[in-house]
Amino acid sequence: MSVQQLPASTVHVMLGDCSAADAKKVLGVLCGRFTADREKADETHESASGRPTVWTVLFDTSGDPGDTAGPVAELSGQPTVEAQGGPLATRRLREALGAAFTVHELGTEAGDQEVQMKLRLDSGAAHETRPV
Repeated sequence: MSVQQLPASTVHVMLGDCSAADAKKVLGVLCGRFTADREKADETHESASGRPTVWTVLFDTSGDPGDTAGPVAELSGQPTVEAQGGPLATRRLREALGAAFTVHELGTEAGDQEVQMKLRLDSGAAHETRPV
């Protein structure tokens, strides 16, 4: 079995604990800033089985990030974001989330070439990172 090596600028994102509408808002922010392995027109939807849904996307954080287009609509819940990638790539992803939402750090593990972090997002006037 071979393991595909992703570029250092790539971040694997798993988004869960939220509605399809909240997933669309969060992914819209990230797709507006970074290149993704999904089309911007892709619709988020719940799984038909009633089981929890997790959305996964690969983002390329290299290059000049786009600009977020205005204010983001309020989230109805508090989605969790799990991200895994290189230190610079995960930092850029976290900064993009922090510009649109209040970010609560649930945990971070760092190796010499990879960072894995778990965040909780919510709407709020002050978009800052807060440890939980």
